[in-house]
Amino acid sequence: MATTIDIPDFDFSGFYYPQILEALVAYKRRNVPEITDESEYEPFIQLLRMVALVGHMNNVNLDIAANEGTLPTARLQATVRNMLKLIGYQLAPTSPAQAPMLYKLAKVLVATTEVVPYRAPVSTRRQGDVPPITFEADAAIECSRTDMFTSVLGYHLGAFTDFTAQANDRTPGSPWQPLGAAPAAGDAVYFGHAQALWDKLYAEVLAPASGIAGVWEYYDGNWLKTIPSSVTDLGGTLEFDLTSYLGTDNRQGTVVRVYRNDTMTFEQLTVAWSGTANVVTTTGYLGQTAPSTDPADYTVGSDWEPLPNSVDGTSLLSASGAVEYDVPQDEQTNWAAGEVDAVSCYWVRFRVVTATGAPGPSLDWATMDAGKQWVLGQSTQGKSITEDPLGSSTGEPSQRFDTARDYFLGGTMEVTVDGTPWVEVDTFLESQANDLHFRVELGDNDRATVVFGDGQSGRVPPAGTNNIVATYRYGAEDDGNVGALTITSDRSGLSAVSSLANPRPATGWKPAEGSTPETLEQAKVAGPATLRTREVALGPEDVESLSVAFRDGTGASPFSRARAFEEGYGPKTIEVAVVASGGGLGTPAQLAALQQYLNGDRTTYPPLPKRIVANQQAVTVNYTPRVIDVTVTVYGDVEEETVRNKLAAVIQPEARMEDGVTWEWDFGALVPTSRIVHEVFTSDPDIKRVDLAVPASNVQLEPRELPVLGTLTITVVR
Repeated sequence: MATTIDIPDFDFSGFYYPQILEALVAYKRRNVPEITDESEYEPFIQLLRMVALVGHMNNVNLDIAANEGTLPTARLQATVRNMLKLIGYQLAPTSPAQAPMLYKLAKVLVATTEVVPYRAPVSTRRQGDVPPITFEADAAIECSRTDMFTSVLGYHLGAFTDFTAQANDRTPGSPWQPLGAAPAAGDAVYFGHAQALWDKLYAEVLAPASGIAGVWEYYDGNWLKTIPSSVTDLGGTLEFDLTSYLGTDNRQGTVVRVYRNDTMTFEQLTVAWSGTANVVTTTGYLGQTAPSTDPADYTVGSDWEPLPNSVDGTSLLSASGAVEYDVPQDEQTNWAAGEVDAVSCYWVRFRVVTATGAPGPSLDWATMDAGKQWVLGQSTQGKSITEDPLGSSTGEPSQRFDTARDYFLGGTMEVTVDGTPWVEVDTFLESQANDLHFRVELGDNDRATVVFGDGQSGRVPPAGTNNIVATYRYGAEDDGNVGALTITSDRSGLSAVSSLANPRPATGWKPAEGSTPETLEQAKVAGPATLRTREVALGPEDVESLSVAFRDGTGASPFSRARAFEEGYGPKTIEVAVVASGGGLGTPAQLAALQQYLNGDRTTYPPLPKRIVANQQAVTVNYTPRVIDVTVTVYGDVEEETVRNKLAAVIQPEARMEDGVTWEWDFGALVPTSRIVHEVFTSDPDIKRVDLAVPASNVQLEPRELPVLGTLTITVVR
């Protein structure tokens, strides 16, 4: 017998509590009009509210279940984490920021001294309710005595002579001529220390120099400085005017490199003085058939730079005195260690620019301890902890041990069992039964769990009491990309250090994958992409993915973007242009670590495998920032800061589109003026008109370039 179901006259379209309750009250008014009290205390109304709440919860849970059932629609970090685990992908934890640290010595060292211990903590200072951000030294800094130079070299007519003993001997009456009896253009005297930087160099001159002009310089190792003033096609060769780089003084003899930006082909040349300008002339067209004469298509620079704000008390080595200067460590300068005549030091040199053949200076001795001294190191955000013990092995397969701290930093876990170090692996797929391998799994708040093998894939730790010890780093959940000169607090009481600061901003901090809506969407793309690459690159796109995923030994993931160029440095090479997290430039150490990771190193323990299948070598370089100045007039009732913030967020290498995944600017893209105008308009609805004066036309980026905002001039007309 058929059963008839009468569907009540009810509005079933309500999804959330307010809509369901409204429909229930309307139904009550039609069908139970005798209940006139609709206050929240009326039992019948309370019953309707309960029904509405149950309906709301059911609908929300159904919605969550529907969304969380597939990876593209999932919105919860736990769901995405568990889904990606099925393909062997783990959401990356926070990447800590990294910063250079300049430690000022409290005294002149008369013996080799450990100035900074390994993992010595420093931090920013507390600002109101904002807690300090802690960094640790990446390596111990041991400095040899600083009352004498590590090396002093004379360079005359193409040959080096070691004058270290003479320079450090303060006994009067031991003359030496570092520039030769008759100095020539290009001769130089080098003063170096293996670990220390200093701001005052004293030279005792016995016989003065005459007839020479020169320049005091320091080594920074960076050949990429700026664009030339002009480029002239001489028919088969190119002439570059370097006034914009070297200024209007005669700087002949400076060794520079001229790079062609689109391929990074370069030629190393020596500057000549034309009588009015510093110029270099190439031997060809730098590989071009139809050469460009646009200065923006080239980059020039030298690895030696004049000492900043120097005062030469020796008057070009014509008298005893001191050369004083600002130590070149700030946002614009970076005094680096480099090799001269196979000796690695922080170098200062006096280079002869012009010489008349007159007798050169005769020196007695020289010192580096008349002023202030520093050592330079690298620090990484976070804190170290040793859990001794992490636990006791039962001897059973597949044991798991939870750590005690949230916000683990990936790649920093060190585990020993009965005092023997074990090796971390991503998976046990290639682990043999006796391999001392462990894995790290992350849970909520990036709490780490150490996982051991089952005896078939990875050895089972032998049974013991408190025999498992773990050391790791944690605690970089707060944005550590702090500004220059903000890391100033010594957290460990360094006795050999009087003060410290970071000369340049900290860079590299990235939030944990899935911790924000944007990074959750990015993880949905990055996870499946690893099915193609895993830990081996088959082509340029794979190299880019591995470069972004790379983590160094401090747990930092230094790079946010990468672009690979096959044969960028010749046959069988892959040039990898990278962007440091935060939009900056990677340090030489970061670039070298990534290059080693990609190319492998069989000499390390455990050996680092080569990540590129093809017979190619990776060469890592920084991307080229293309500075875009903006001059704009805005009409409307708008604050200048609003426009400034909008443009700063868009004209930068890490800007993303609204989907949170797609990059706003690709390498070598076009930056149209219409886009800049559009961004100004959308910064505030009260803007009525926008006049853009600079740039006057669209900006075409070179293949290795990404935009950075330069000088921003905003005029608001209300």
